[in-house]
Amino acid sequence: MTMIKSIAFDLDDTLVDTSGLLVPMASQRACEAMIAAGVCISLEECMRIREELAANLSHTEIFTKIANQYGTNTPGKAVHDALEMFYNPEVPPVLPLLAGATENLLHLKEQYNLYLVTMGSYEAQVRKIQALGVEKFFKKIYILNGFIGEKKESAFQDILAREGHSPDELISIGNRLSSEIRDGKRVGARTCYFAHGEHIGEQPVFPEDHPDFTITQHKDLITVCGL
Repeated sequence: MTMIKSIAFDLDDTLVDTSGLLVPMASQRACEAMIAAGVCISLEECMRIREELAANLSHTEIFTKIANQYGTNTPGKAVHDALEMFYNPEVPPVLPLLAGATENLLHLKEQYNLYLVTMGSYEAQVRKIQALGVEKFFKKIYILNGFIGEKKESAFQDILAREGHSPDELISIGNRLSSEIRDGKRVGARTCYFAHGEHIGEQPVFPEDHPDFTITQHKDLITVCGL
């Protein structure tokens, strides 16, 4: 098997417990924004539906579905405001890394080129990165904007161009089959699915959505992925 030379980590629910620490309040603020925009739904029902749909749908799809099902005269505003609240959560000045993440990053940095490839609001992702204090581990950090169609595939291609090695010498680690796993496979990289957070249960759609490795906690990463 080809030796890994570079590792691309996702941020949310791979290095930090976003689902547990930030999502509940972000979900509440998003649903409050929808209600303020005229969507006829209770806060509790809105949050319940969002949580149920989170595994397999994007939040644009989730909030659009809620707006259409429960009705509002301003569906565009309702979805826009909900997305604005959800993807710009209140980030505390200090966030803890997931258990075992610090030890893995320290160990892997000595042997591999580490990259952080994350997606979301640029300002919010920067705040999370700063709160975690992880900048020092990564050769480069990519923050992509899915709302304008950016995919992690472009970051992986840039990593391969920078490092000049073959695609199978890169491994993408993340918690979304439809993102880190699919986009990693599409450039020829190996992939590790970190089954953590509210997207557990996501169903594969394309052949590329099947990872090479699956883990549920950081203590298994190095052994399972052969790093």
